[in-house]
Parts: sequence; C-alpha cells; structure tokens
Amino acid sequence: MRTRYNFDKETNRKATHSYKWNIPDNGASFTVADTDFEVASEIQQAIVNRAKQSTYGYTYVPDEYYEAYIRWWRDRYQTELKKEWFIFSTSVVASVDTIIKRLTEVGERVCLFSPNYNVFYNCISNNKRVAEEVNLTYQNHEYSIDWKKLEESLSKSKLFIHCNPHNPIGKQYSIEENEKIISLCKKYNVYLLSDEIHSDLDYNEKRYNPIIKTKEYERLILALSPGKSFNLAGLHSSVLVIPNEELRLKIEKGLQEDDVGEPSYFSIEPVIAAYTKGDEYVQEENAYIYENKKYLKEFFIKNYLNLEIIGGNATYLLWVDISHYSNDSVAFVNDFSNKYNLFLIDGKHYHESQSSFVRINIATQKKNIIHLCNCLLDYLK
Repeated sequence: MRTRYNFDKETNRKATHSYKWNIPDNGASFTVADTDFEVASEIQQAIVNRAKQSTYGYTYVPDEYYEAYIRWWRDRYQTELKKEWFIFSTSVVASVDTIIKRLTEVGERVCLFSPNYNVFYNCISNNKRVAEEVNLTYQNHEYSIDWKKLEESLSKSKLFIHCNPHNPIGKQYSIEENEKIISLCKKYNVYLLSDEIHSDLDYNEKRYNPIIKTKEYERLILALSPGKSFNLAGLHSSVLVIPNEELRLKIEKGLQEDDVGEPSYFSIEPVIAAYTKGDEYVQEENAYIYENKKYLKEFFIKNYLNLEIIGGNATYLLWVDISHYSNDSVAFVNDFSNKYNLFLIDGKHYHESQSSFVRINIATQKKNIIHLCNCLLDYLK
C-alpha cells in the first residue's frame, strides 16, 4: 500500500545526544519510550519557521494551541474538551510531581497499579509519599484488575495515578473498567490523575477510551501530550485538563511555583501542526507499528520461541513474558545486551512482581526488529 510517510527511513540518532541511543556504536536500543521515526514534515516545517524568526524570547500559550487539542480529541475520540479546562505544563512527569506535592501530604499514600511506568514510583518516593501498589492479576497471559484489592487500597489513599493506555503492559482499559475506577475514587474521595500520553497509539484495531469521556468526577485530572505519538518528547510540551475550577486553579498555581508552567520558544507551533495536520501521520505510524508487532509475534511462533507478547493493542511498548527461559529479567536483559549489544529493559524496572518480563520498544525501523528477532533466536536456541 502506498504511504505518504517513510517509516523505513533510517535515522542516525547516535550523534544527536539521544538518551535512548547513548549506547555503543554497533548496538541498537529498544528501550526509552520515544520513536526512531522522522517527525511529520509539517511539524518539522513549523519548527523551521519558528527558528527563522530569529528572536527567541519568553513565550505565552496562544488559544490556537488549546484549540488544536480540542479539535484532535473531538474528531478522533468524539470527546468534547473545553478551552478553560486546560493548563500548560512542560511535561506529564513534571505535572505528576506537582500534583503529588499539592494534593497529598508527606507520608500519605498514592495508589497505582503495578507493574507501571517507573517514573511514577520515583515521583512518589522523591516527595516522601508512600506508593500503595495494587498488583494487576496475571493469568493466562492477560492482566486484570483485582477490584477488591483496589478498593481496599483506595480507601487509605489520597491520589490514584492511572495510566491509560497502560505503560508497560499495553492494556487498553474498557469503558466499564474506567467507570468502576472513577466510582471507587469517588466513594473514597480520592483524586484521580489519568496519564493518557499513549492515547493515539492504538494500531487502529481498537480505540482507547478517554477517561474524561466515561463519567464526570470533580477530582479528575487528565494529562495529555503529543510527545509519544509524534516523537516530540524533547520539546517539553504537555497539558493538564481539569474541569473543576477550584482544583484547576490550585494545580495551575503549583505548576507556576514549580517553574514548569511556561512554554519554551519551541513548545507551541510544532504541537499545533501535529494536532491540525497529523492525522495521516498517526494512522500510518500505527499501521507500521502493528506490522512490527505482527512480525515479532509470527517470528516467535514460526521458530518455536516460547515468548508471549502480552496485550499489545496499544502503545509501541511490548511487554513480553520470558518465564519459559528465565525468572530473573534483570539477569536475562544484562546477559542478552552484553552478548549482542541490543538493549531492552527488564520488567523489575516497572515493579513487576514475577521478574519474568521484558519491555521492548518497537517504534523503530523494520530492519532493527528483524535483527532483534534473529539475535533472540540465536540466544534462546
């Protein structure tokens, strides 16, 4: 099928101060959650045009920035967001940090599912709060919610951090699951922060369900950013969507006090370009990622590798069960990396309890996926 964007095009990121590609010259990285794809030409042109203005002073956030978000969620997810609900933040992680500090006290509990994005745990511990972990139930190569345990944990927590779609397991929470999470938070008066930065990465099989569309809740905070789907993480541009005015003003004040509430010179125009001209890019990107996932899955089956891809309906991060070969994911990843100079992330990094999973970032060129598969075959056979 003819496509507009070339995701097969190689990008040499080793000379760009890339955190992900700070590895030996002959290696390849499947680690940090950004992509190896060139950004859409429309986004690059917006950056070039901005750079040509030649004065790089302090910048405010124009209405067009928020309107681009509103248009994207209306058209793509039939979700109506209001401009007055938005607050700018330099990143989702910065927002999480501010929210924890403003909505909880030292020593109080912040609830979240485990495994989960590792930085959430860092934000909790760095602010001297306690992580109230609710282990997702793993059975028959699927994860589900232990509702009894979740309710018990929420009853003693002040804040619940949700990741929807979920990093690292790729789970898309259903409307019913989101409704129940909101109901339990409401029952115990718990603030609900939903990080939905991976929302666009759904492979066109099944759409993610925005939690803000599910059910009204006055203590709901939605975190959004184009950083993952458009590979713009380095521009530090995100938003919080908070319908409740009192809560919104409290968090906005916190972001300003923490000096993470103002945009950089290059934070605005690329995002407007992404959300007004990027529909086709995301569609083709999802199709490409899906084919990478399909190749991995079929390769495992064809070559009798007992590796099980969990979830895989969302995000470009695959959560792979390696329990047939190892119950020590740290040792597995270290040994594999040392032998092949191919870098993965062990599941313990994300607080998975069984130590038998690895996370693989497949948002890279197909040739890298093929090379990874051949090395896994050599290693496991």
